[in-house]
Amino acid sequence: MMSVLLPMQKTSLFLCCLLGIACSKTTSTTPAPGVQEYIVTPGQTDPAIDSYNNPHYAYYASGRSPKNAVVVFLPGTGAEPKNYRAFVQKAADQGYHTIGLMYPNEPAINQLCASSGDITSHSRARLEIIDGVDRHPGIQVNAANSIINRFVKLIAYLHQAHPEEHWDQYVVNGQPAWEKIIIAGHSQGAGHAGVIGKHYPVKRVIMFSGMDFLNNGQIPDWVNNTTNSDRYYALHHVNDELVPYNGAKAGWITLGMGAPSDASTPPFTTHTFFTTAIPALPLPPHFHNMTAVDVYVPRGKLDAVWDYFLR
Repeated sequence: MMSVLLPMQKTSLFLCCLLGIACSKTTSTTPAPGVQEYIVTPGQTDPAIDSYNNPHYAYYASGRSPKNAVVVFLPGTGAEPKNYRAFVQKAADQGYHTIGLMYPNEPAINQLCASSGDITSHSRARLEIIDGVDRHPGIQVNAANSIINRFVKLIAYLHQAHPEEHWDQYVVNGQPAWEKIIIAGHSQGAGHAGVIGKHYPVKRVIMFSGMDFLNNGQIPDWVNNTTNSDRYYALHHVNDELVPYNGAKAGWITLGMGAPSDASTPPFTTHTFFTTAIPALPLPPHFHNMTAVDVYVPRGKLDAVWDYFLR
């Protein structure tokens, strides 16, 4: 799984976030009426979390029929939850509890692992970020800073602050209630979501612009694994600059997700989708980012497939 952005490209994303004109052309990031937004730094939830302290974004919608499921979105390399509010807000408006989760998202896992020739490298690196157990020399994430601990501690924080919203249903005996979790992510975050779905009984996996590969043509072990394939969904642009579409498609087939269909032509029955839509911003890697990054998402073009993922 390539990073959301290479160093120069990462700068482009954050510069774009500062451009009012650019933002006005993209999907709105203002919550719908009745959708509550909570901005919480990881350190507020657990003093042992001592890195990657940019805020989580959480949402709860009153007056909707509750889904009793939580959508957890993992940003790509170098990005933050604030860059992905539109998808998370859409999920909240449909009755889900939702979280854009900040976590240790550097280095880029494909840059770390693609040239290793080791089919276990990607999954070992990702699992260390997920649970904090030491597995990979290129990753230094302890249990406190792991994705799982950050999620558990955020849920406890939100429940304490808003007990009437029933956030506590998503943690049981100190562990995520996986069967109630839809895990989604973009780029590096998509790879983490994919690995989580192989190790935990999540409700659904949604991958935007992400797939792991090895430069020698071998297949990473988690990709060569059809476990829970009926729960996996994905969206990719055919001109993706960082993860070639044909490689992503080959990964989907290996995962058991099936052949893709066009995201612009509902009704949908498949699990994998391609798009040829024009990104809202022309700055690269615009095709890689347009599936989920707010300032790149073309207004209205992805609504149908996003709704299908959240049905």
